[in-house]
Amino acid sequence: MSWTAHKDFVIFVILLFGFQDLTIQKPIWKKLSCHSECRLDSPSYIWYENGKKIPNLNSKKTISPVDYRSYSCALRGHEQHLSPPVCWGHPCDKVDYDHKNICALKGSDVDITCTYSHHKTVREKSWFRPDNGNTWNVPSVSTTWQLYHRYFTHDSRSQSYLRIINVTESDSAEYRFTFSEWGSDLPGTTLTVTAAQVQVIKAENKDSYTVASLSCHTSCSPASYSYWCWVKDGHENVGCPTWKKEQQITLHPGEYITCAVGNNPLSFSPPLYALEAPRVLLSNKSEILEGDLLTLTCIADTPTSSRHRWYKKCRTSDCEVMRYGEKLVFSSIQSSDSAEYFCAVENDLGEKMSQSVVIDVKYAPRFSNFLVSPSNVTEGQPVNLTCSSDANPAASYTWYKDQTMLQDSERNYYTFQSISAKDAGSFYCKARNKYGNVISSQVVVDIQYVPQLPSISARPCTNVSMGSTVRLTCTSDANPAASYFWFKDHEESPRSTEAMFNIINFQQDNEGEYHCVARNSQGSRNATVLLRAEKFRSWSQGALTAVAVRYATTGLLLILLLVTVLLFWKKTTSKGRMHSKSQPNTSEDSSRDQLEELMAFSEHSPINSNVTNDKTDHDEDDYETVVDTVIKCGGQASG
Repeated sequence: MSWTAHKDFVIFVILLFGFQDLTIQKPIWKKLSCHSECRLDSPSYIWYENGKKIPNLNSKKTISPVDYRSYSCALRGHEQHLSPPVCWGHPCDKVDYDHKNICALKGSDVDITCTYSHHKTVREKSWFRPDNGNTWNVPSVSTTWQLYHRYFTHDSRSQSYLRIINVTESDSAEYRFTFSEWGSDLPGTTLTVTAAQVQVIKAENKDSYTVASLSCHTSCSPASYSYWCWVKDGHENVGCPTWKKEQQITLHPGEYITCAVGNNPLSFSPPLYALEAPRVLLSNKSEILEGDLLTLTCIADTPTSSRHRWYKKCRTSDCEVMRYGEKLVFSSIQSSDSAEYFCAVENDLGEKMSQSVVIDVKYAPRFSNFLVSPSNVTEGQPVNLTCSSDANPAASYTWYKDQTMLQDSERNYYTFQSISAKDAGSFYCKARNKYGNVISSQVVVDIQYVPQLPSISARPCTNVSMGSTVRLTCTSDANPAASYFWFKDHEESPRSTEAMFNIINFQQDNEGEYHCVARNSQGSRNATVLLRAEKFRSWSQGALTAVAVRYATTGLLLILLLVTVLLFWKKTTSKGRMHSKSQPNTSEDSSRDQLEELMAFSEHSPINSNVTNDKTDHDEDDYETVVDTVIKCGGQASG
């Protein structure tokens, strides 16, 4: 039989709470009062009458006792520190436990005892546990009875005890004694069963083993035990029996050590293992898809009560613990959870880390973005279209322009080496992998370019009647839209800044060259029209007069040329009539050649070059150079 009362604890209780005393203030009135030596604000008390709580009585007020009954009181919340029972009349009914608390080693035998009295014969007596209702009946005769294999009761006229054989942690509970006239509310004896523990004083971990200084510890070692047992791996006797409570032991991974107070095999401590590196087991052996349930289990090859921790691999050496426990559970795993994970097991001897496992979460493309570089596109420059999406595995891309497929490849970009105006349109891309696809928003690519060669419309045409109104209109294809400026001859200030320019009451001083300049942010181009005043109604007279006045020398040469041609043509015709039978084609061919020479001369004359299209070759990239002029007269093109 072995038990240990907490004497130090009792002293502490005395200092903290003091004894609860029941004093008879006025014996004649039969009144009882409860008080404590502790100074408390508004204390609340519990009263017991014959082991039963007195309801609705929670103060230190006096009560009237009844013959043959016992009374106890306690501070509420500290019922274990009960006052000794006080009887009113002798004999009376009462139960007084020998020990309020008992601490016992695992594997030992424990006696829980109490003294009791009663004022009349009692036939039924029993011990019980309030927590689970287990009851052990006590026989009325003074003998020992075995109940439930490990439980024995013994009873005398004034004392009873409950003996428990080979106590275990499951026997830790409160035990109470009761009989027919006695209630079951009064606190009894609390039993605490503890095993020995291997306590680590110091541990040094080497590459393949651990050197540890250990102590065999228990929270309630009886003074009567003066030796200990140390056993390694369950069979190697390190010291048993030995008077050394402390040992220095070398342990390799997977080995363990236990100790006991005395040599009771049931009192040995749980094993303390030198840890082996754990490993991580995944619940999903195939591909891990976003949204799946995934469980990671930290498995140690040796049985151990060690603590488990989970880490997400970090760049620095100091990784924060993300979770504790043997399992790491992702109820709906996300792409952001893709990483390397490892676990650690730890006990008092140290810590061991597992190898990391890679979690690669697969998912369909998403968040497809479309980017045009540069953002402002100019004709002739290189342009990149970039389509970016988040996907695992990486996505392939299909490119579209105005619903027409341009390219299908693994590249996420489409390139124009030198973009032109015809490449403008609405573009988008589709990113795809084996798990799905996503389509980007459409982006309109607007290509800016210099104004094209302007076209000039003149109403009426370039030979203008005096006093009439002339409307000149300039148009040019440009992006952004062009602004227009009209200049006369070599003037620096524009006559108009609109596409349409009106000259009202046309006079001779309005004659000359008019230049239309089409301009935008990319550059400019111009065109020229020559306006002349018409002085005679007859076209031939007006033309000859204009030639005589403005171009005297050139006109004279032209008149002489025309006369010569007419005379030559007449002479040739006469000869042709005489020789038509022998040489029918010679004169006709000759006259045709002369006419072509005349037309060629006319085309290169100064008069025509200012009115018709300028055929001189120029560089198209010289935006300030007149490349060509398209003139429309009264809505009809005129060259």
